[in-house]
Amino acid sequence: MSDVFKTFSPDDIQVQRFKANKRYSLTLANFSASYEPDLPIPVGNELIVPKIYGLVAKADRFTEFNSGSENLNSAIRIPSRSVWDNLWHMYYRDWPKHGDVFCTNGDSREYRELYDTAYVISVPHYIYGEEIDKRSVVVSFDSTPSGEEIVLKDDGYGNLYNSAYATSSGDYKDPSLPPVEGTVLYLPFKDLTPYQYRPDFGKGFLDQQILSGSIKDYGMFNTPVSSNRVKVVTGSYYGTGIEFTGMYGDSTTIPTGFDESTTLESWSFAKIDRDANNPDINFVENEDFAISFYLKVENQYDTDKLTNVILSHIIPADSGTFDTGQEQNGVVNGDTDTAYPFRIEIDNTTGYLHASRKDGSGLVRTCTIEEDITDGEWRHILFQKSGSRLDLYNNFNLSDGDTSIMSDTRAIRNENSIVLGSQVYSTNGDLDKRTNTRPRKLAVTRTFRGSIDEFRIYSGSFSTEQVNYLSSSSGTGINHWGNVFYEHGQIVLTHPSSAYTAKAPEAATVSFRATTRLQENLYSCEIKSNEYNQTLNPSTIENRKTNELFQFTSDDTWNPYITRIGLYNDAGELLVIGTLAQPMFKLPDYDMTFVVRFDT
Repeated sequence: MSDVFKTFSPDDIQVQRFKANKRYSLTLANFSASYEPDLPIPVGNELIVPKIYGLVAKADRFTEFNSGSENLNSAIRIPSRSVWDNLWHMYYRDWPKHGDVFCTNGDSREYRELYDTAYVISVPHYIYGEEIDKRSVVVSFDSTPSGEEIVLKDDGYGNLYNSAYATSSGDYKDPSLPPVEGTVLYLPFKDLTPYQYRPDFGKGFLDQQILSGSIKDYGMFNTPVSSNRVKVVTGSYYGTGIEFTGMYGDSTTIPTGFDESTTLESWSFAKIDRDANNPDINFVENEDFAISFYLKVENQYDTDKLTNVILSHIIPADSGTFDTGQEQNGVVNGDTDTAYPFRIEIDNTTGYLHASRKDGSGLVRTCTIEEDITDGEWRHILFQKSGSRLDLYNNFNLSDGDTSIMSDTRAIRNENSIVLGSQVYSTNGDLDKRTNTRPRKLAVTRTFRGSIDEFRIYSGSFSTEQVNYLSSSSGTGINHWGNVFYEHGQIVLTHPSSAYTAKAPEAATVSFRATTRLQENLYSCEIKSNEYNQTLNPSTIENRKTNELFQFTSDDTWNPYITRIGLYNDAGELLVIGTLAQPMFKLPDYDMTFVVRFDT
């Protein structure tokens, strides 16, 4: 047996562990994906050409739980709503509490936002191995709105970003991007889920006002927001917004005087508190700002007023009359306050939108969208001050600009809260005989009827390039198109505007590197000059009864050739076979060493 087997010493064996990465490319079609390697691979005793399938499923927040084909993914027959709920609960619901969701790296550069529609590509575990390799994901598809190819990459922190606008969304900021780091107020209205569904899912939204305090600020300061008679609305550009309904009841009963009927309880508005927590919504002289939001305007209730106010500040009692409805410098303004940073209102005569600022001397500087916007259609509004210029954009196109802003003659200020949906006044209340004071109270007029979504205030203005990017990101200003959950092999495509990703399941190309931890085993098989100089190959046996070999095997010039080396365990079971590329002559006068290397 010594001519057949030889044992290894510990020095003959080396083990090295390492990670290996292999790139795969998938082509998506009809909610399925496949990858075919060039050559068949052995599986058991057979050679097969495997297909690597990546499940592509649609996630939709607002579909119903039923068996209708329009709500089912064609490949998996799972309701889109169920897919959305699964993603929400596993990865997004409790974000950014890293310990309460899966696949977190604990890095502040990771960003998660699941919009109302998403597509998830599930890569099989036996393909991606331990995890998808970071910074390796590339997803490309054609965009429906723009018609151009969109190429998404992952930044290594779990974020998918549009590579046309940044090299990496996590490492550094591209100067062409909007000043999202200066987002001093952000109201996405995404936390209004208690009001979204009736018991019979998917049948519509509750026709009731949201509780005050339900609106959350996701900006820099978490500014408190209160509201009154505000409702949730579906079908916005992002799926969920808020609706201002003016005054509840018959419009003919709307009061025109300043009395108790003008109190808060009768009106629809949202109040954003201006306090020490967020001083940056008070834009003083020489400070730039930008206000961005989606707007849908209906026919107005308070049509006896020349304008209805969409955005303004609370007017203090000592700044002027209650509601003059007078025209000043080409724009209707019911406020004689001589200095305020911004106001946005609708002209009830023409349906035009005015955005204005006072310069400190009482002069109104204004920009106007000169078209009737009371058509019930969603549009994006951007109003900003940049240096000595005011600009107003309608659907990311410059509608009006005013370069005639005078140097501010005195301090511009906003010392009160700002209001969405109406004009609010601070007035002196009834005399408190115990304290001999008149506590301030709020009163409302010039109410707005319509809906708002994705409301943002930036402490800075936008360049033309930044406005273009704002348009491509559907008003978010955030280069975020989904997430990669590396450990689970999940690639989620989601965008505020579902139109941008709608064609992805039909003809998208996805590539990534898989990560597999391997163990390289190296066995040094040393053969001495006096070993293995004979062969047990049965073709050399001349007489099988006596096992006598052919005469040529005893010749001094004859030596065997080595073709294979086998590794056995202690029980004599063959574990590994190493086959040489070509037979090698066994040298009788020299030692030889063969290295057998294999991965496990």
